[in-house]
Amino acid sequence: ISTYFIKCNYELHYLSQQSSNYRAILYKPPGQKRGSLLIPPGAAWEGYPADLDAGAGHSFWKTFESVVAAQNNKNFFAYNNVAPGVVGVRTKSNSKGVVILDTSAGADEAAWIVHTVPGYPTPRVAYTFPASEYANGHLLICLTISESQIEPI
Repeated sequence: ISTYFIKCNYELHYLSQQSSNYRAILYKPPGQKRGSLLIPPGAAWEGYPADLDAGAGHSFWKTFESVVAAQNNKNFFAYNNVAPGVVGVRTKSNSKGVVILDTSAGADEAAWIVHTVPGYPTPRVAYTFPASEYANGHLLICLTISESQIEPI
């Protein structure tokens, strides 16, 4: 998938150009603003380059650009059992994620982020990581998939 979905530094940029099946896993430990990133083909976790509340400089922020601000040729849908701004809804679901689609002519690309963060991200609002969630540990997984595979999944 193209680098406008995922890029953080040269290594991520390079890796995203090498495969259309790019993926990254971010683990944020409880009580910390940074986490560790696992990017194939590496076998070791690496320190995340920026606090999650920082508005630039890390791959998940870059990916969420299409959610927090209008982007040409990008559409998204988000799901969260604790949706931002919704009060009093109780579900037995624990699912949270965002699918970002590239709607450019001839494109068959999407980024799918599955995560554990309640109320995150808030669509069409400047990027923030919920301050109340720094006390908890979280996992964010980003996969690139073909748009044509969304319905079968």
